[in-house]
Amino acid sequence: MNEVVFKTLKQKDFIVKSFVLRVATELNLSLSDTILLIYLSNQEVPTLDIENIVLTTYLKQDQVLESFQKLVAMGLIESKVEKNADGKLGEVISLDNLIKNVTQDITTGIKKKSQIDIYNLIEEEFGRGLSSIEVGIIDNWCKEFDPEMIKEALREAVYNNAKSLKYIESILFAWKEKGYKSVNDIHKGMIEYSKDSNTKDLYDYNWVDED
Repeated sequence: MNEVVFKTLKQKDFIVKSFVLRVATELNLSLSDTILLIYLSNQEVPTLDIENIVLTTYLKQDQVLESFQKLVAMGLIESKVEKNADGKLGEVISLDNLIKNVTQDITTGIKKKSQIDIYNLIEEEFGRGLSSIEVGIIDNWCKEFDPEMIKEALREAVYNNAKSLKYIESILFAWKEKGYKSVNDIHKGMIEYSKDSNTKDLYDYNWVDED
């Protein structure tokens, strides 16, 4: 029998904790993200042991790293330096934030879900996954703008065939300068533009390069 297969079959099965499934479902995590959370939640002292994670989960190395960066950026897990049993410092992965996510109040939960929806929408429109830096940029948007405004800016970017975070951000700050605080404000502004310019298409207005 193949040695790798033999060692794999001898390993203990993972225990899939219900709170991990709850978080994965509510936040629409990818399969790779969920598998990594299950792996970490089964470790007595979770660490980012890439070689062992690849061996035991069948994920590829780039999938592990991408999911790890995404989960950190989302605030579900955290990398910390702690002393081990021998008194030596080492890097461990804290799941405290993941557990807190389960016990958080419903308002925060809804806000977090809306934020994840935005990640998923942008990934779908861009046709690729987001880097940890991009997740951080979107996270900052969510702190400053209404989630529906971000979705509207994404629609504008897609309509103008400008699928980039820089373009979306330019639209958001153009709206901010105009004092828009909701999608309703944006639509009112576009309707006024439509009346003034006698055009039928509300999305013809170029928020980024306006005079």
